[in-house]
Amino acid sequence: MTEIDEFTLEQARRGSKKAFRSLYRHYSPFVWRLCFRSSNGDTLRAEEITQNTFVKIHRYLPDFSGNSALSTWIYTVTFNCVNEYFAKLTKYNNRNVLLDEESVGSASDYLPYENRQLVSQILKDLSEKERFLLTAREVDGLSYEELAVITGEPEGTLRTRLSRLKSDIRKRIEQTEEGV
Repeated sequence: MTEIDEFTLEQARRGSKKAFRSLYRHYSPFVWRLCFRSSNGDTLRAEEITQNTFVKIHRYLPDFSGNSALSTWIYTVTFNCVNEYFAKLTKYNNRNVLLDEESVGSASDYLPYENRQLVSQILKDLSEKERFLLTAREVDGLSYEELAVITGEPEGTLRTRLSRLKSDIRKRIEQTEEGV
């Protein structure tokens, strides 16, 4: 992902509303996509998490140190907001998120119908953290090093987790294709 220019970033850090709107327009599509996938395609939850994420980004942007790319820092904030949101849901025993055709929206528009059903079923069975990691790595192309910074977990652990996750997904797809 391309980063926003330094001037706009600095102006946003200093409180410029116009600069923050530019930052929002630049980064909101990928934040929303992560929230959408992490919430198993629930658009309302994705919108709520995205909103919470940008509230925190706005609040803590002046503290952004610049030790990493801004996009990596935003991924970290998003990751924490996703985890915080679902931890609250778990506390109230409200964690079951169903993926249905109505809530999938534009993310499924490019998939053939058969593939949409398969993807929906596979994503439904993943935890929000697994969906987040899979989306960040495979859709947005984050490196394992960036994921390690975002999650606070070792790169090797993330490589193993994602490798096993992709292997499980491949097996499920093969089983589906074989009619098992």
